[in-house]
Amino acid sequence: MTTVLRHPASTHWFFLVAPIVVAADVFVALSSRGEIDRLIEAGLLFDLAVLLPCLYWICYRSGGKKVAIRALALCCLGIWVAQMLVPEGEHDLMGYVAPLRYVGIAALVWIELLVIVALYRFIFKGGDTPSAVARIQTQADLPPWVAKLLVLEAMFWRRVWQAVKKLFSRE
Repeated sequence: MTTVLRHPASTHWFFLVAPIVVAADVFVALSSRGEIDRLIEAGLLFDLAVLLPCLYWICYRSGGKKVAIRALALCCLGIWVAQMLVPEGEHDLMGYVAPLRYVGIAALVWIELLVIVALYRFIFKGGDTPSAVARIQTQADLPPWVAKLLVLEAMFWRRVWQAVKKLFSRE
């Protein structure tokens, strides 16, 4: 059985293309200060909020839902960066697109809350630390040390809850 070693540039080409797109957008935005019309604003929005998330999704599409969530986060970040690049007095399209950023952020926060609630339910039902760490790490795609900290916090709150229940059950 032969294993083919692939060059990191062929599997992670997004990180080669994205800086070029961002640098071009920053150059266009800074070189046309005071003269940004709707066409340039639309181009910045398209590049940062549509093109980059789509390129990210194409590059890592085998990652499933996690990649789609990250692409949504990139879209929100792209809208914010476009708002920063276009001077406030020249916002024509930004007023229409800015609320989408908040909707995207709300969706991301909701997903994170679901993951945290699932972790707390697992811990409060008597789950052990190693399996909880593995579970939260795979669900949220977190580094191991962050997953361990989240589980330790959940275990702390479970102990606090048990102590409070014990305190009030003695009456």
